[in-house]
Amino acid sequence: MELLAPAGSIEKLYYAYKYGADAAYIGIKNFSLRAKAENFSENQWDKISNIKKDKKLFGALNIFFHNHDLRTLEENVDYLKLYPFDAFIISDLGTLPILRRYFPDIPLHLSTQANCLNKESAKVYADLGFSRIILGRETSLDEIKEIRDFIPEIEIEAFIHGAMCIAYSGRCFLSKEMSDRSANQGDCAHSCRWNYRVLEEKQRPGE
Repeated sequence: MELLAPAGSIEKLYYAYKYGADAAYIGIKNFSLRAKAENFSENQWDKISNIKKDKKLFGALNIFFHNHDLRTLEENVDYLKLYPFDAFIISDLGTLPILRRYFPDIPLHLSTQANCLNKESAKVYADLGFSRIILGRETSLDEIKEIRDFIPEIEIEAFIHGAMCIAYSGRCFLSKEMSDRSANQGDCAHSCRWNYRVLEEKQRPGE
């Protein structure tokens, strides 16, 4: 059993480890769905190495990549190599050949954004070389057990606390439509958590 916590800054990473997390995951600017967190950039890899010690650290590269994003990822390979990552968390299979080419020894974890909900999908990802499946947040405990029994060699990760998006595992267009901030590019405005007042059309004629 491993307790994994998110960390959006150096301070949060320190406290995640300090209060008992076995591992933490962080986002690198431009590639993480937690774009509104502070994320990590510049020379922060040096401070992280001192904080991490014998704990685990995972790098979230879990946006959905456009062609220009893939090019940017390749351009930042040398920078990513400075971080002491024990695994990468990815959702877009387009990043798979790039990470295999430049980071052949670093394990890959399938992000919950990939919506893996069943044993056959999990088997496909295992065959592709993923060492861990972070299941979709819609997966029940019974389904998790069935996946475990079907693929005993794969690591399984499941959320025990956090936001439950209206869309499938966060694949939501509500934020983009309402505020022009794409959740799938890491810029979610959390429109599903706003305060709303429901009105019938007849209560607002002409609007």
